[in-house]
Amino acid sequence: MSPQRRGQRIAVPVRKLFAKEKRPYGLGMVGRLTNRTYRKRIDSYVKRQIEDMDDHRPFFTYWVTFVHSLITILAVCIYGIAPVGFSQHETVDSVLMNRGIYENVKYVQQENFWIGPSSEALIHLGAKFSPCMRQDQQVHNFISATREKEKHSACCVRNDKSGCVQTSEEECSSTLAVWVKWPHHPSTPTLAGGKRQFGSVCHQDPRVCEQPASMDPHEWPDDITKWPICTKNSAGNYTNHFHMDCVITGRPCCIGTKGRCEITSREYCDFMRGYFHEEATLCSQVHCMDDVCGLLPFLNPEIPDQFYRLWLSLFLHAGILHCLVSVCFQMTILRDLEKLAGWHRISIIYLLSGITGNLASAIFLPYRAEVGPAGSQFGILACLFVELFQSWQILARPWRAFFKLLAVVLFLFAFGLLPWIDNFAHISGFISGLFLSFAFLPYISFGKFDLYRKRCQIIVFQLIFIGLFSGLVILFYFYPIKCEWCEFLTCIPFTDKFCEKYDLDAQLH
Repeated sequence: MSPQRRGQRIAVPVRKLFAKEKRPYGLGMVGRLTNRTYRKRIDSYVKRQIEDMDDHRPFFTYWVTFVHSLITILAVCIYGIAPVGFSQHETVDSVLMNRGIYENVKYVQQENFWIGPSSEALIHLGAKFSPCMRQDQQVHNFISATREKEKHSACCVRNDKSGCVQTSEEECSSTLAVWVKWPHHPSTPTLAGGKRQFGSVCHQDPRVCEQPASMDPHEWPDDITKWPICTKNSAGNYTNHFHMDCVITGRPCCIGTKGRCEITSREYCDFMRGYFHEEATLCSQVHCMDDVCGLLPFLNPEIPDQFYRLWLSLFLHAGILHCLVSVCFQMTILRDLEKLAGWHRISIIYLLSGITGNLASAIFLPYRAEVGPAGSQFGILACLFVELFQSWQILARPWRAFFKLLAVVLFLFAFGLLPWIDNFAHISGFISGLFLSFAFLPYISFGKFDLYRKRCQIIVFQLIFIGLFSGLVILFYFYPIKCEWCEFLTCIPFTDKFCEKYDLDAQLH
């Protein structure tokens, strides 16, 4: 017997210790759960291809699961948990208003059954929300109408000198206050030799502002909605200017998620979870959509451009339960498929399916804030179908396996009819996942003709996906769709309030 070389004794046991069962092509975890088996007779050429397939470590699965868990924990810790449930939570309190009196006001908040932050907080974190990604015509028209109304407003100064606030003539009491409207009031300033036609503005006047100063050739325009914020007034006595010699009781407050702005008190703004602008005097001086959306400021304050929400929202979840569902899916289905395809292929399918799903959702449900990798997960489910189709000839009873898979997917689509679950992302993610899976998943061939056919198939499905994605981009940015019935495809109103307000006040009026 030849003497053993150094280290030879432990080589075999160590190899056995680290050897893991290879992920069988066409079967996998789902195949085992559904009792899927190979045919009794398989061609040796096909069998050799199956044996030669690489087995990969699921690095992407571990990475994306860790990121999802970490971000969810941070979001809950920083933004807290919204009221839990399927309906709406109402809070009523007595709040000091801009007129100096207390009124009972109500704040309505949508409950979140996923046990997580509110919708407004999710938008601030990076949820898919169309008004933050493009200039929404409905929101733009609403803001323009608000500015036109503000253009004809003036400072309402109470007779007892207890305060002043910017209002319309109808909102200013003719007996208890003075509406300082230019050019009818004696304090009217001049512009280019004539009287100004619009104003006044509480605590702002071109005659007394030093920074930025209203001087030729940079005089402030007649239209008060185009005035800048005055950061410094000149020192002096403003007794002759009623709108300057008063305590201002209302400033701009951005409320809700559609760019709505009110001149109101800080107390009311805080109660309504709004963004109070102490530095401004008019709503036209603030950009509410910038406050609502958060993240990086818009390049043009008037035009939202946060297109990166399409992929950023894939890493957010609506709550703890939502994240647990994703973790369970990823540590089973995604992990199993990554062993077959490798991290590079599976990450491409996962991310592109999710982005496509979010894009379709942004087109058909623009006013719903959506988070989570729903489109990505259905794109991964599409991989199971493609793997089944590619291994059809080596499986026993493939039709049975197909109908079992189909039943699972149809159940998940039906589950998507519940609130806060986006069926448009599911459907689009699944369709794009099919195209991407045919293009990127590894395959086995059954002869030379089949090999050439599948190589052509890769190119064809890549082109189809590019066409699909390009079409969705064109629809989103250039041909916005207004779909009244689309909400019913993703949430069926079993009760009056079951789906109500899930679009976050889509009816702006």
